[in-house]
Amino acid sequence: MKKSFYSIGSIIILLLAAVIFVLIPAVSGVSDISRLPDYGSYNGRPVRFEENSDFHTNATELISYYESQGIDFNSEYASSFYAQIFSQAFQNTVGSYALEYFTNSTGFKVPVTAIDRAIRNMPAFKDSSGEFSMAAYQQLTDTQKRQTRADIERSLIQQRSYEDLFGTQAEVGFSPLYGLKSSSTETDFISKMSENLYSFDYVNFDMKNYPDAEKVAFGEAHKDLFVKYNLKIISLDTQEKAKEVLSRIQKSEITFEDALTEYSTKHYGDPETGVLSANYKYQLSNAVVDEANIDKLVNLKKDEVSEIIESPSSYCIYKATDAPVQPDFTDEQTVVAVYSYLLTREKSVIEEYYTKLANDFITQANLTNFETASAEKEMTPVSVSSFAMNYNNSNLVGHSAMSDDEVLRYALTNDNFYKTAFKLKKDEISSPIILSGANQVVVLKCSNIEKSSTTSEDAATLIAPAINAASKTSINYSILESDRIVDNSAEFMSAFYGN
Repeated sequence: MKKSFYSIGSIIILLLAAVIFVLIPAVSGVSDISRLPDYGSYNGRPVRFEENSDFHTNATELISYYESQGIDFNSEYASSFYAQIFSQAFQNTVGSYALEYFTNSTGFKVPVTAIDRAIRNMPAFKDSSGEFSMAAYQQLTDTQKRQTRADIERSLIQQRSYEDLFGTQAEVGFSPLYGLKSSSTETDFISKMSENLYSFDYVNFDMKNYPDAEKVAFGEAHKDLFVKYNLKIISLDTQEKAKEVLSRIQKSEITFEDALTEYSTKHYGDPETGVLSANYKYQLSNAVVDEANIDKLVNLKKDEVSEIIESPSSYCIYKATDAPVQPDFTDEQTVVAVYSYLLTREKSVIEEYYTKLANDFITQANLTNFETASAEKEMTPVSVSSFAMNYNNSNLVGHSAMSDDEVLRYALTNDNFYKTAFKLKKDEISSPIILSGANQVVVLKCSNIEKSSTTSEDAATLIAPAINAASKTSINYSILESDRIVDNSAEFMSAFYGN
């Protein structure tokens, strides 16, 4: 019965904590919780992980929630997950302690009649007609009745200060009586945001189908980028250590291979052999701070050892183990390497290729029409139902049909898409739009523009969740930033893991 009441009263605590539920695995518990230090305190009142404590109860309720989601408890991220659970439980706990402190400091006492009234309103004690059932209440043992009344009294103490400080949840029309509110200017603005609804047809050019012939042509024109260099690498944490090791190699006091085994931190190279695997010329720039040093690497003769070359994370010594290998563009792996280079270094080459194809399509569509050009190019247009201009699918505007489309969902935060699409007139065809995240170039035709309107009442309803979230955030900061709170989470988590 206690759990039923907690579910009703927990709204007060949730308002304080601004909890964001993320899927994290449940805490399995520790064998001896008595060894754990306090997680923290509020105004000297300890927040302790012990049976029947508020902190323990809050953590357990979170655990139950995550268990109900079927989360794998043996995740490699367990330590950060556990830390989040305890942090969340701590916020809930100190939020309730703060409210109790505020109320108790005034000398306020909860009237017996208020407790009786709360009991009569509890769903657990109502019959099928929704009326209070004394028979249901009398089924509780005396201990359960005392506990239920104590829980209600504590909740009402917290509620008293919450309402005094932040107001109630009462509304007048669509507006909250207390807290943040929206102005008529805001609701008018939201009403106008969905004034014009656009429908589109589009064709898309898939950049993932970039022809091998184009890759080879690029590779042939930039052969030096795809020369492979046979290098081994010793990486060291400090320049002083690198100087020491290089000196010993140069004096033949130690071989390069033995130095690799004995001293290398094994950054960049294979952990066992030291062989540099990312060894195309274009990849060498990842291993040097000063790109002028690339020439020093590519000019190494077989068995020659380099000077010290600084990388972003180490000081490195290289050895050439064989002559460079010139690219063979009939080899599939070399073509793959060219494509990888284009995707990561010069994607604009691919984008320009498909933009040209898209422009050819647009020329043909303007000579005939969108549908005829699609048929001639053997492309199937996709239709998207009407939606308002809605950057990132904001709830304030309503659901955007773009978010349901497998291509256009990548345009939800694409400024150029909105600037291009929503300037089109009916039946007008757009210029090419590059959607890099989707690896697509699209061409739109505005198939229709219709007028719509959102009433002030609807706009107020749309903005209400955002105002509510902002209110919760401000409440969270107003209490949880108090200097009465002591956070001992680092020591607690260290003890929790037995450190």
